[in-house]
Amino acid sequence: MNRLLMIFFEDSTVAHLTKEMCSYPYYLGKNHGWICTYAYFGREQLVNPYFEQYCALEHLGDDADYADKKKAAAAYLTVHAGEYDILMFSNYGGASYALARLAKRLNPAIRVYSKLDMNEDGFSHFYDGTFLRKLKVIPEYWKSAAIDLFTVENRSFYNVLKMMRLFRGRLEYLPNPVSLFGVDLAQIKAPQKRENMILTVGRPGVPVKNTELFVEAVQKADRNLFADWKFYIVGEPTLAFRTYVEKLCAEDPWLDAHIILYGRVSDRRELYELYARAKIMCMTSRSEGFPISAVEAIFFGTYLVLTNFGSAIHDLTNGERYGTIVPQEDAAALCRAWKTAAQREDLPVLSREIQAFAREHFNYDRWAAKLHEYLTKLRQHTKK
Repeated sequence: MNRLLMIFFEDSTVAHLTKEMCSYPYYLGKNHGWICTYAYFGREQLVNPYFEQYCALEHLGDDADYADKKKAAAAYLTVHAGEYDILMFSNYGGASYALARLAKRLNPAIRVYSKLDMNEDGFSHFYDGTFLRKLKVIPEYWKSAAIDLFTVENRSFYNVLKMMRLFRGRLEYLPNPVSLFGVDLAQIKAPQKRENMILTVGRPGVPVKNTELFVEAVQKADRNLFADWKFYIVGEPTLAFRTYVEKLCAEDPWLDAHIILYGRVSDRRELYELYARAKIMCMTSRSEGFPISAVEAIFFGTYLVLTNFGSAIHDLTNGERYGTIVPQEDAAALCRAWKTAAQREDLPVLSREIQAFAREHFNYDRWAAKLHEYLTKLRQHTKK
């Protein structure tokens, strides 16, 4: 019997049950018979009988201090390391490296897997093409020696990192798919004809999301072409952002009629139905790793217009076949991309193609099977 322990250091909420740090253990249990535990921190204790059929939930406490979390995780491992075959972490660094060494002292047969969840800054920590970076990364060889397997979410990073001596023989590709936990795909209402809707999803007002650029592009939009379009901003806005948009709308009746501050959506069925209704999904982020909102959008056939926020854009758009990439901080370019997409006569056909692509390439059944394969190889190597 295969047993996996996932330790996650960021505070977890019920929303995490559908994110990759929970979803991979859940699908390993559901599809491949693994006995999995998700050990987490947070102010709330998570209870979900349906999730816990396939992955146990272990609350490690509500410590806010990172050092205290590390101590609590070490205490848990000291008691339980011998019960597991695989120890899994999300991200990389001091805590995961130290706990990996501890786990192997306690249980020499355990194997350790780190899902990198890497953005551009994380990638440049390991590689930027310079000789100085090659020198700076040398300590990572001994720091990470207890990690048996890394996975990375986008192919651009994978193709570079796999050639590095640091990762050679212990790096695989593993994207962040769309979780259907608690969702019946057949029950998602998808209209025969998509609405004239451009959607953005995130945390409006948070600097990294740069949703102000979305609003600036709406201001520049061709008001004749987009006369019957709506621009949906989904997510709980900061007070400053809400005030900013409401002021603009009060001064401009056209904006008031076309911008929809939709607010927070906690029901994933409702969110997925928004994707299924919209023609275009827009992300204006300054930086992203592998953004799940974009993956969810294409999973429901929405055409992407993205700022150049990171290497994941190539995977998400399939080399720009299923989306358009625009420069950062360029509202005019963003607006032009909307216009071009809105005028595409083949957009309905393309939407169906996008959906088929995403459901083949970003589904948990496929990638949990691949992770099962990776981890099984690790265990077989251990037995030898």
